[in-house]
Amino acid sequence: MTPLPKPTLRGWRPSRRELLWTAAAGAVLASCRGASGPTPAEAASTHTEAAGGDAPAVTLRDACRALGIRHGAARDHFIEPEDPLLDRLMARECDVVTPENGGKWGVFQPTEGEYNWSRFDAAVELARSIGATPNWHTIIWQHMGMPPYMKLPAGRQAELGIVEGNYFSPQGSLGADNVWPRFTGVVAAVKERYGDVFHRIDVANEVFFWETAASHPQEQDRYGFRRGMWWVAAGGAEKGPEWLDPFFHHVHTAFPKAKLVLNEFGIEIDEGWQQRKRAYLLDWLTGAVKRGVPIHGIGLQSHLIAGKPYDSAGMRSFLRAVDRLGLAVHLTEMDVDETRLPASWSRAEKDRTMALLARRYLADVLDNAHLAELCWWHLRSDLNFIAREHPQLHPHPSPYDEHSRPLPLYTAVVETLQEKARTGKVRSG
Repeated sequence: MTPLPKPTLRGWRPSRRELLWTAAAGAVLASCRGASGPTPAEAASTHTEAAGGDAPAVTLRDACRALGIRHGAARDHFIEPEDPLLDRLMARECDVVTPENGGKWGVFQPTEGEYNWSRFDAAVELARSIGATPNWHTIIWQHMGMPPYMKLPAGRQAELGIVEGNYFSPQGSLGADNVWPRFTGVVAAVKERYGDVFHRIDVANEVFFWETAASHPQEQDRYGFRRGMWWVAAGGAEKGPEWLDPFFHHVHTAFPKAKLVLNEFGIEIDEGWQQRKRAYLLDWLTGAVKRGVPIHGIGLQSHLIAGKPYDSAGMRSFLRAVDRLGLAVHLTEMDVDETRLPASWSRAEKDRTMALLARRYLADVLDNAHLAELCWWHLRSDLNFIAREHPQLHPHPSPYDEHSRPLPLYTAVVETLQEKARTGKVRSG
C-alpha cells in the first residue's frame, strides 16, 4: 500500500492563549482570536465559507497525516443516500471510509445465499471516488447484526441455559456443522466482489461481556466472552479463548493487505464493569499474540460518555500493555455522548466538557500507544445515532455540525494532534 503523504499545516501556529483553550469555554468555542491569528475552527469555517466548501486551512486529516495516522468516518447510504455537502466534507477529511451498516452480514446477506450489495457498494465506491480506502465493518457480530438464519435455533435456548434471547430465532439454523462454511462463504463472496481493498477489517465485534462467570454464568464464560451464537457454534465452551483464532487466520489468508482487529466498546469509564472488560480484552490479546494469531491491532470504538468518570490512569496502563504486544490502536467509531450531562447546561458548557473529554482521551492514546487510525461514527453530528435517538437535544457528538461547520470537538482534536506533532507529548488535561 502506498504510504500516505504527511503534509504540513500551512504555517499555522497557535498562540499561548489558544494552547490554554481549556481555561474558558470561549476558547473552546473558538469565539475569540489570539495574537497569532484564528483558531483551527475559525480558520476552517472562514475558509470554507470563502471558498464555497473547499478544504479548510486546518483539516483533521492533515493533522492526523502529520503523525502518520489515517483519518476517516462512517457513512450509511441508506440513511443519507444523496448528500453532496457530506460527500465534499468526506472528500477533504477522509483517508478511510467505514460502511456504518452496509458491511454487516444482516444487511448484505439477509437471506442465506441472497446478497444485496447496494449499501456496501456505495461505501466502497465513495472511498474510491475520493481517493480513500474502505474498511469492512464487521464480519462476526456476537450479539447483533445477524439475520435470523445466522442465529441459534430457538428450541436450544433452554438446553444451553443462555438468557439472552437475541442469540436465538425460530428461523435460526446456526450450528457447529454450518458455522465455518457460512463464514468462509461470506469471506469468499466479499473477496470476489471487491478484492483485497480494505484498510481495516473488524473480524469480530463486541464479543466480550463485562461481568464474571461466577456472577453471570448464563451470559459469559470465564474468559469474558459472551455466550453468544458464534461462541456456541464455533465451540467456545470447549476451545476456550482459542475459538476465535481460525477466523482471523482465514481472513488474513483471504485479505493479506488488510489490518485485522477485534473491535470493542465500553472500556474507558472508571467503573468496575468496564475495568473487567478491559482486563478480558488484554488477556485475550496477549494470548493471541503468543499463539501467532494474525491480528494487527485493537479496535476501540471510543463512544465516549461525557458526565461519566473517565479512567485516564487505567486507560494509560491498558494502552501501554497493548503497545508492548506490538499491536496498533484503531479508534473505529469515535463520538462523544452528551445525554448524561445536566439538561440545564448551556450549549457552550456541554461543548466545552465534551471537548475536554475528547482531548484527555486522545492525549492518552497518542502518548501511550501507536495510533494507526482515527475514524468517527459520522463526521457530521446530525447523522450520528445519538442525534437520531435524541433529536430534541440537537447534540454535537461529531466534529462538524449539520452544515459541515467545525465544532469545538473539532478544535480540541486538531489542537491535540498538533501538540503531539510539535512537542512529541500531549498534556491530557
